[in-house]
Amino acid sequence: MAKTRSLEFSGLAARLQYHLLMGLFRLAVTRGLYGRFARGLGLVFDPENSVLLRTGQSAPFRIHLNDGYWTRFALYHHPYEPEVENILTTASGLTDLFCDLGANKGYWTTRASSLFSRVLAVEASAQTFLHLSENAAHLPNVTLHQAAIHSTSGQQMTFLNTHLSHASARLLDTDYGSPEDKTERVQTLRIDDLVPSGTAALIKLDVEGAEVSAIDGATRALGDGAVLIYEDHGSDPDCVPSAHLLSLGDIRLYSIEKTPEPAISVAAIRALKTDRFKGYNFLAARSDSPLLAALLERFAKP
Repeated sequence: MAKTRSLEFSGLAARLQYHLLMGLFRLAVTRGLYGRFARGLGLVFDPENSVLLRTGQSAPFRIHLNDGYWTRFALYHHPYEPEVENILTTASGLTDLFCDLGANKGYWTTRASSLFSRVLAVEASAQTFLHLSENAAHLPNVTLHQAAIHSTSGQQMTFLNTHLSHASARLLDTDYGSPEDKTERVQTLRIDDLVPSGTAALIKLDVEGAEVSAIDGATRALGDGAVLIYEDHGSDPDCVPSAHLLSLGDIRLYSIEKTPEPAISVAAIRALKTDRFKGYNFLAARSDSPLLAALLERFAKP
């Protein structure tokens, strides 16, 4: 059943900017044009122009109209990641805790706040964390952390903020980006130090290339029955995060484009990734996870 969707504009100029932007998006013939259009109009209009997006009973999510990522995916190409929405709504009531790791500006944090008793959201970028706080800090069941998810807690690492898209920000390794990109120091946090012991949490992991390190820091959480929603990008023919999970033994992977379907090998996962520009979401959990079993049981019901 489709969720109701409403938009509330910050003013008349924001409404005009929105309609101009949606018209320009219809002319976009390459992916890069979406961001160019949003940033270009953002130079003409007030950078604070925004839209409050409400979906169903969830808390509102503010989208600034100069944001090429969220204007494209949450406003123009809505609904955003319906396969993730399907998992969250189905898991509601099966676990008390949802973790949004790599939360960005809080789309899934705000959405989950009405579905789970507790929500933990982690974002590394200081600037993006300010937007996350604007969207979610006031929600009584949400706790926010500015940190980078990694295999160990308490390290200081360099985080790269890419100038073209906040959604591509990442921990810095050997790729130093472009001269226009900015770096900052950020403290690391491992999943096992975030999720309380004995809690089978639903965890969404979106950490732009740091998936293996993040998974290595979730050994205990997975052993406690956590279910992981993670991304395996279409540009990665080696399916690195999926291959790593499969190497751990006793981990079950599922594609979730529609209903969960077992993905038993790297070859099977590679075959599903037909668009090299898209991030594909999968489920991962230990085979004995009660949360996974309950989730699959709900999907199996007609």
